[in-house]
Amino acid sequence: MTLPAPWSAVVPYVTARRGEEPEVAAMLGLRPDGGGLCYLDEGPDDRDDQGVLWARCSQSRDDGWPVGSPRWGLVHPSRQRETMQGLRCQVCIVSPASRTASGYLFLATRPRDATPPDWPEGVLTWQPPLCLDCAATAVERCPHLLKHGAVAIRARVPRLYGVVGTLYTTGADLRPVPVVVSDEAKDVPLPYKDHLLRPWFLASQLVRELRGVSVVDLEREIATARL
Repeated sequence: MTLPAPWSAVVPYVTARRGEEPEVAAMLGLRPDGGGLCYLDEGPDDRDDQGVLWARCSQSRDDGWPVGSPRWGLVHPSRQRETMQGLRCQVCIVSPASRTASGYLFLATRPRDATPPDWPEGVLTWQPPLCLDCAATAVERCPHLLKHGAVAIRARVPRLYGVVGTLYTTGADLRPVPVVVSDEAKDVPLPYKDHLLRPWFLASQLVRELRGVSVVDLEREIATARL
């Protein structure tokens, strides 16, 4: 019997690596008009299409691919944004996300509290989609999915919703300082439509709202694809 390789042998493209460090505090400043955040040496790639500033983080790469020991549970801001924006597989990135008439493929786990009756319609996710092959690997080997149970869903309309990150305000020295929030509020996404807080937000993950959702039988889809 051939056992599957451990998940550690398959490090998703979006996973942060040791040696990759944030480049934030010393470079953050206030816009000249005082109306939000900026980088003191800001470039055109530091903001997304909605004008939100993104966290900088170094990258360790060899021939274009991330290298170094994985920091499981953490994602690299730029690589998460890249895959979520382009709807490419978060594991291998060389493949676009699997797409059928039912929509793009995402993996999720059911909420720990009471599941809303229409779940997963309208669910917010910052987990990028996957190609079919990598989804098969993930459900077989990813410890988080094995523990909590993977639900394969397809979304016809994975609309851009907003970002997860850190909200800032003006400190006593007229420099930006993070707003202290509760643990429950740390991962609450900021919707792009929030024009008041958007200029003061430093994004680290892109969030999509999944609409036109259906739960699918991943094993059946994989078996059909392999025929």
